[in-house]
Amino acid sequence: MSTSDLLVTPAQRDRAVEILQEMYADGRLDHLEFDTRLELALKARTRAELNGTFNGLVSRPVPTYAPAAFTRPGPVKPYGGKGRGMGMVAHWLGYPTSFVGPALIVATAGKENPVVRRHAVEALNFQLSTLAVFALLGVVTGVTHGFTGFLFPLVGVVWFVLTGIGGLAALLGSDFRYPFTLRLVR
Repeated sequence: MSTSDLLVTPAQRDRAVEILQEMYADGRLDHLEFDTRLELALKARTRAELNGTFNGLVSRPVPTYAPAAFTRPGPVKPYGGKGRGMGMVAHWLGYPTSFVGPALIVATAGKENPVVRRHAVEALNFQLSTLAVFALLGVVTGVTHGFTGFLFPLVGVVWFVLTGIGGLAALLGSDFRYPFTLRLVR
């Protein structure tokens, strides 16, 4: 029995998935190609099938990537996959905590996973922008003696809906960007 006929262990499959995630996060794979190769990696039963997941990705021979899947089992990420779940949490923490929750995600899980960081920074910038709009609206309402007070519920509904959409987009693996957002944190 040759090495390529050996069955793949869960640790080897996890490492191959992690490599694909890193390549996707680095922009070396588009979303469709990532999903296709991820499916191949998850269905692979032998090392040859798992190695085939990386065919055509680099100009170097495939073995420079593939053996890594079999030699070191990368760290276990508590938020799973591409960081979709933690990205969703970063957006939806805006509901109870405004900008504090996304800032904590940027400072913690965002250091480990670039996808989580991207979503957390986007959520943080949106929450800070919304806070600034509410503050400005409060000042204008005070100056106009309540004339613009009707805008508070309108801005609140827009904030609520966009925060929800951001979380769903993160869960679906989309690169979501909030409209009308000041990008203060990078």
